[in-house]
Amino acid sequence: MKRQYYSERNNPKQLNLIGLYTKFVSMYKLLRDKDYFKEETGGYGSSVPEEIQLKATMALDFQPFPITEWDDKKLTEDNLFDTIEYLYDHISKPGDEKVDMVSDGFNYWDYDSYDKEAGKKEYRDYVNSFLSRYRDGYELTNEGQILSLDSHGVQHILIADLPVLGERKIDLKVQKAILKWRNRQLSLDDRREAIRELADVFEWLKKSKMLKGILKKKDESILFDIANNFAIRHHNPNQIQNYDKSIWYSWIFHFYLATFHAVARMIAK
Repeated sequence: MKRQYYSERNNPKQLNLIGLYTKFVSMYKLLRDKDYFKEETGGYGSSVPEEIQLKATMALDFQPFPITEWDDKKLTEDNLFDTIEYLYDHISKPGDEKVDMVSDGFNYWDYDSYDKEAGKKEYRDYVNSFLSRYRDGYELTNEGQILSLDSHGVQHILIADLPVLGERKIDLKVQKAILKWRNRQLSLDDRREAIRELADVFEWLKKSKMLKGILKKKDESILFDIANNFAIRHHNPNQIQNYDKSIWYSWIFHFYLATFHAVARMIAK
């Protein structure tokens, strides 16, 4: 993990889009000049062959190259996030030695080996050191997806290892709800759906009697009162409707997720 220096520890600042792009370009140039993209592209330095540009245009909805020369029109959050994910798929760390090779009568040199996983890890470590400071925080996952870390102070629960109940449908349902919640384009309807999926998990745990002896009756009823009375699961005239959903949905989701972590560990114990 990148070391945090004095000002970042004591006076942390969010990065705006220009600041994020500036740090990304510095990282890109550093890895490009160390041939981290050579295996996939043949090694182009600061000059990008037409073939590579065509492949990028087919994969994306715009032309990212040259990455170091974007103007205000091209610099959007979608374009930058797309490019970060695209490069993640095309990076590999070169080996220590260079060797002479022959192909179709032509002599050239190349590295003796490439390590995609090592390259991806190094790339991800660099990217996440500044993605985490952009807006409310983002993360490039092992799968190469940029997802929200959520607001400061609660993001750790979103990336914490989930306790395994041994019930595949339940474990996958919780994972699906978290993945949906971390989507940066999340609408309020999507947020409600993610909360409903967690509420359904507790409904299943209740019906399977796995909550028995773990939660007191009063605590158990609170879990379902929240979902039922705040128009998460059912709809009736008596439900509470007049509340700021953008604020309270976040509280409900994290409350359910934290409770699942606790309950699942108690069941396993």
